[in-house]
Amino acid sequence: MDANANRIFFRSGVMYVTVLISSALIFIVLLAMQILSIEPSTIYFIGIALMFLSFLMNIALDKFGFYASFALNFIQFMIYTYEFMVSGNKCAPVLIGMTFTIMVVDLILQYYIVRVASRIYAIKKNQQEERGARITKELENEMFSRTSLIVSHDKSDKHDKINEAIGENLATSVDPLTTLPGKGMLVNKIDELIAEDISAMQTSTIPSKVSKRFKIIYMALDSSDLMSRELGRRTMDLFIQNMAHKLREAAAPKDIVARVVGGEFIVLTTRDMSLADCEGYAKRLSAACTTAFEGGGESMEVSISSGIACYPEDARNAGELIAKAEDAMNAVYGEGTGVVGNVSMTSLAWQSEALGKGRALFAGKTRDEIASVFERAIADGSFHMVYQPSFNKDKQLVGFESFMRFESGGDLIPPPSFLAAAESAGYLKRIGDFSLERSLGALSRVSQTMPDLMLSINISTAQLKGDFFSTLSNAVSNSGISLSSIILDIPEEGLFTGIEDIRTTIDKLQGAGVKLALDNFGRGYSSFNTIPLLPITMLKLDGNFTKMLGSDPNVDILTSSVISLMHDIDIKVCATGVGSARQFESLAAKDCDLFQGKILGQALKEEELADFVSSYPKK
Repeated sequence: MDANANRIFFRSGVMYVTVLISSALIFIVLLAMQILSIEPSTIYFIGIALMFLSFLMNIALDKFGFYASFALNFIQFMIYTYEFMVSGNKCAPVLIGMTFTIMVVDLILQYYIVRVASRIYAIKKNQQEERGARITKELENEMFSRTSLIVSHDKSDKHDKINEAIGENLATSVDPLTTLPGKGMLVNKIDELIAEDISAMQTSTIPSKVSKRFKIIYMALDSSDLMSRELGRRTMDLFIQNMAHKLREAAAPKDIVARVVGGEFIVLTTRDMSLADCEGYAKRLSAACTTAFEGGGESMEVSISSGIACYPEDARNAGELIAKAEDAMNAVYGEGTGVVGNVSMTSLAWQSEALGKGRALFAGKTRDEIASVFERAIADGSFHMVYQPSFNKDKQLVGFESFMRFESGGDLIPPPSFLAAAESAGYLKRIGDFSLERSLGALSRVSQTMPDLMLSINISTAQLKGDFFSTLSNAVSNSGISLSSIILDIPEEGLFTGIEDIRTTIDKLQGAGVKLALDNFGRGYSSFNTIPLLPITMLKLDGNFTKMLGSDPNVDILTSSVISLMHDIDIKVCATGVGSARQFESLAAKDCDLFQGKILGQALKEEELADFVSSYPKK
């Protein structure tokens, strides 16, 4: 805080100096008139004027006024003393007393002025700091309100770690161009909604009655890269900012609008809408976005494509849900403004139909009835394990990955459907234990033929939150195999909200020498930020990632970079979903370590496993 701002009067520096000099000159002139005067009444009157002027200088001109008035009073005091002692001036004693009195008064006054002023300045500074903090908070709240920020303040006590993370990573959580939520913030919100939904279902007698559904609308500006090159980056950024503004205005207040990248946005709505209503909503949003490219009587012809994915019908985690919404958008990309796709329109249509059958199987059932469905399926073999062989680049068999399969009425129920039902009924641990016991038992039997085979077992973050280490230790002990022969595949999408809850278990597994793999990398929106979270020894590229090899140069470059980077930090890479010889050759040329896919070997049932291993050429 500068000195000018601290003054009570005359904050202007020029005015302050002018008044200070003028006051000193007036004091000197009055003093001269008093010395030259011979009338006692005039002398006393001028003495009183000098006392008053000294007092005013002390009050109005702060410390420099005090210094000046005190110096002048001291000169005055010395003159009066001289006149009394040398000239015998009869008025001098009174004048000496008056001068001494005003000097004492000025000293006392200045002491209290300094103390009071310091307190006033301290209070003023605190008020300014509080005001600054309040303004900053209001601006943040305004920004959060504008962008539908996804962490509410009334939950801050329950989500301290989330709030702290947002505070530390605001720049990466909020899109800097549009101030909308970014990809990371959206993923956190989706994970939070899913966690709340699962918690509500697990405390309900009939889980499906309390399930909270929501939808993702993925919107993309067609040919945005081409427009950017034609218009220039700065102009395109302005259009995207305007597009974000129009989209936020058109969206329902409670819906969350986030920007992914370029001209691509996501709208998350928790409102109860049918798929047809949601498609109509997406068309209205698209129409609003096109107005961002109009102005001054001119307009640009643009096209917006949209895709919809629904929770829990289409996916059970944020990454996969967003990926499916993007796939649905890609299915109609470039077909004209207002065209909306959904998962059933894409190559995932078969899975969408199967998911529908899975939902019907568990809909309206109580938790006990859901458990009974699984128990019967385990007993009659409808619920069983299959094993996908893994190979090195020389096409030598190195191990298997185990998967759960569930058949009902001749239909194969996709894992997202039956796992969602199991999780909602609190039955996931039972399924996990079954999977672990059967997988380790199968490995124990085939290891007698090929002792070096490795087995990858899929583990959910929900399993790791319990006493999984004891469960694994007991199962390994009963099977008679070594911990070094198994790899636990942990899905990447489960790490965003679950890493702290599973840290203790992870540390125990690492200490026991159990290998960990990060599964599903490339599904949805993977990030290298998740890799340091786990002591992994292997990264598994998702099949949705590898299927684009050879057809998308960007994917080829990215794949080479991922493999090279992983090798630099001593992590192996396994490519899953390898469906063609071209994909295998491309991955092998990039020095990928392991391969899984139908081109190399189909998934085997447990009864087929022993024959496959015994007939397979040894290393």
